[in-house]
Amino acid sequence: MRMHCPPAVVLALLGALAAAPANSAPASTSKSTTSSAVAATSKNLLANPGFEQGIPDHPWMAAAWDTFQSGLPTVFFGRDTVLAHGGRWAVSVANLSTYVPMFHNWSQTLVVGREMQGKDVTFSVWTRSNGLQGRAYILVQAYRDTVTKMARTWKVDRDAARARLKMSKSEDPLVNLGWDRQYFSEPETDWVRREVRIFVPPSVNVLVVRCGIFGIGQVMFDDASLTASPAKAPEPLALKTNLIKDPGFEGSGDDWEYSMPPYEGLVIERDSTVFHSGHSSIRMGGGEQGPVSARAGVCQVIANRSISGKRLRLSAWVKTDSLLGQAYVKVYCSTLDGDVHEPTPAQFGLNTDWTQTVMEVDAPPGTYMVWAWVLFNCPASGKLYWDDVSLEVLGTADYITKGTPPPKALPLPAR
Repeated sequence: MRMHCPPAVVLALLGALAAAPANSAPASTSKSTTSSAVAATSKNLLANPGFEQGIPDHPWMAAAWDTFQSGLPTVFFGRDTVLAHGGRWAVSVANLSTYVPMFHNWSQTLVVGREMQGKDVTFSVWTRSNGLQGRAYILVQAYRDTVTKMARTWKVDRDAARARLKMSKSEDPLVNLGWDRQYFSEPETDWVRREVRIFVPPSVNVLVVRCGIFGIGQVMFDDASLTASPAKAPEPLALKTNLIKDPGFEGSGDDWEYSMPPYEGLVIERDSTVFHSGHSSIRMGGGEQGPVSARAGVCQVIANRSISGKRLRLSAWVKTDSLLGQAYVKVYCSTLDGDVHEPTPAQFGLNTDWTQTVMEVDAPPGTYMVWAWVLFNCPASGKLYWDDVSLEVLGTADYITKGTPPPKALPLPAR
């Protein structure tokens, strides 16, 4: 639901929920404070990047941008002049409850052609946090998405475009080929510049940028930029070295991706009372009511195209407590033909003491990203904990060394 609330009212509501210091030092991360000289001088691909243009006869909507429609009365989107980084206007999103987990965000979608394929794109935006509990984020995505491309071309919504293309939802040929999200969880900040960068593989025709909140509090955004530049060479991948950041969940959790269907009471959070090693683990549970069984958990994305043709090993320690569901690890490889994944390994439910679970997979030819998941199927009562996650490159893929057929994605619908 796109809702607007006067800034003073939003701040008053948030103040009752977020007891954060009034004066905190500006946040700073190495990822968010610099950008390449090439990106800095490239053309900004976004329309209305400073949110200066509004929509006629609309009290708060910024032209060329969209907002996530959750239908919840606890989220407020706004555009105002109270605080702005540059120009006169900035936008914000405020949320007052996470009982139903959702990623509330501002977004802009661009249809692109071959001129963008084979390049890197960098999305940057200035952010300001106020009473943040949980995490906010910026995100850039690259898809081959015929339905969205034609919806934009025909100026209709996605469902109407799918109907014109005579496709059902199960036949939608969407393929995810690029992804980089930066979470940030500092409760109070001044304006901070943050950026994310991805490689744009062949066949990509849609880019999406998002800036939003997954938690309680208010975040403001201004002066967004999306620029293209020559692709950087992928970084070398060391053998038998853990590629997972914060593998023991000792940090803020900002290095992890969170996947949570909007089921009431679903919780995924750091736990310092139960752990396999170190001082914490990540606990999952709740979400006991939902229309269908869905995956919930956390993952990390290894967006490095040199991972193609490698043998990978994912391992993690799991503990279950009265879990009436199944917990397991999973690896997905994103290719031009869709996601490739091996059968699910051992699954854990009911009451299980700390146990290590392991799976090995080959990254097929043309792999652009690998997703390393620890998760469970919900809705399900009970609790589970994950700790000490590891993703390693063991060496060359078996299909290369042994001459066996490489793993393949299921056939996709017509593009």
